[in-house]
Amino acid sequence: MKNVWYFGWLIIFLLTSCISAPSQPTPPPTATPSGEVATATPIVQPITTPTASPTAPPTVIAAATIPAPVYLIENDQVMRLEPDGQRLTQITYEPQPVRDMSVAANGTLVYLTGNDLVALDGNGRRVIFSEQAITNPRISPDGQRIVYHLANPAPGLINGRADSPAGVYLSQITGGRPELVIADDPVPETPDMENPAWRYIPVAWSPTGDRLLLYAVMQPEIGIPGGEAVIIGPDGQIVRAFSCCEEELWSVDGRDLAVAGGGPGPDIRFGLYLINADDGSETALLSADETTIPLVRAPQRLADGFVYAFVEMVPTTVYSWEYPFRPFMSRISDNGQITPLRPEPLTEPIAVLWDAQARGALIRFATTDPLIWLPTDPTLPPQPTIATGFAFTWVPDADPVARDCASFSPLSPQTDAARRYDPAVADIQARLAILGFDPGPADGLFGPTTARAVHTFRAAAGLPEGETIDCAAWQELFRRSTTP
Repeated sequence: MKNVWYFGWLIIFLLTSCISAPSQPTPPPTATPSGEVATATPIVQPITTPTASPTAPPTVIAAATIPAPVYLIENDQVMRLEPDGQRLTQITYEPQPVRDMSVAANGTLVYLTGNDLVALDGNGRRVIFSEQAITNPRISPDGQRIVYHLANPAPGLINGRADSPAGVYLSQITGGRPELVIADDPVPETPDMENPAWRYIPVAWSPTGDRLLLYAVMQPEIGIPGGEAVIIGPDGQIVRAFSCCEEELWSVDGRDLAVAGGGPGPDIRFGLYLINADDGSETALLSADETTIPLVRAPQRLADGFVYAFVEMVPTTVYSWEYPFRPFMSRISDNGQITPLRPEPLTEPIAVLWDAQARGALIRFATTDPLIWLPTDPTLPPQPTIATGFAFTWVPDADPVARDCASFSPLSPQTDAARRYDPAVADIQARLAILGFDPGPADGLFGPTTARAVHTFRAAAGLPEGETIDCAAWQELFRRSTTP
């Protein structure tokens, strides 16, 4: 069967280059580390309302309709969109752009900035790992493990090995030397459709944290859609299944993955498929036949057991690769029955965040900048927000500040002779400034002006006198600077 797929890939490649499902835009990495020398001061972003009009009709602004706050990357920083959709709270203060992030169920946030993988919570801002070309960080639900891809790791990274292959690595939240999860295959000079070489990309941990989903991409990449979903389960067992061509989404209960078989644009197959997480077996809920092509985007099985997605059933007589995708927000049962949830056809959704309780979805449409909250209840209007960012995800209910301080490193004033740039100091300077305690320039140097600001802040917060950011002071500073 795979021979047929590979032959289809080759034909598609000869006819056209791939128009795969758009992903969340990621700013390019910067080659300058955020180590000892400051390249810029931490970024404090003004909050402005976009002028572009939303796509989904009607554009009536409702109040407090989003079920929870949302983290996203906007203006190079992690921001939090409040439930009213009209307020953004800055969460990170980094000299270099934040380019990807992930959040654990316990509230710990990890993100990439410069060459650093950074964790942020009540134990402080700390660098977990530094290496060039880190991508796709994903933190486990319990907040203890972080996986990521390294394209060109330094030699000797792995204990007992002189080489360091490209591939997926894992770090503990406490830091230390990373472990290799799975190595990329060596890149062949020419593609071999029968025996493909794979590069592995972290996608997501399962909701229970006992399985890790990776996406395998053929090397070298030649513009052909398709790949494999790779599930690493308990005891390292690996399940592989064919996948095409969008990011797979775990079901809320973790029992299966929903995969959209592409659309619109050239693709190997179209439709909606479920992959069993235990054995990789596949079930087709919607598949093409002689009369109809199902175009599907962003499917996910939610808490009520139904799969939700954006679907358009297109007659084969009118479909082409340039077909204008106009899907309906829909609910799909396990027997393939489609129930449209709203009456209006939509423009193409390119990034979707479903609410687990099936109350709606936060969407970036192809033709508009602001994210839009679209309720599943057709009597409720769409909610345009002021957010225009990417990598958006729900803020967990857990308090990210509540930590035991076991790994917190205090920050104290630096002597003139020992003064050096510290990004953690730059972070606290930005937070002090936003709260009205003047630390001087956010230069990452803990000098007398910053010490006076810390002393004033500690007094205002009811903490013992001092000029040091200990764990209690950090947690109070972090809470106040991230609470709207």
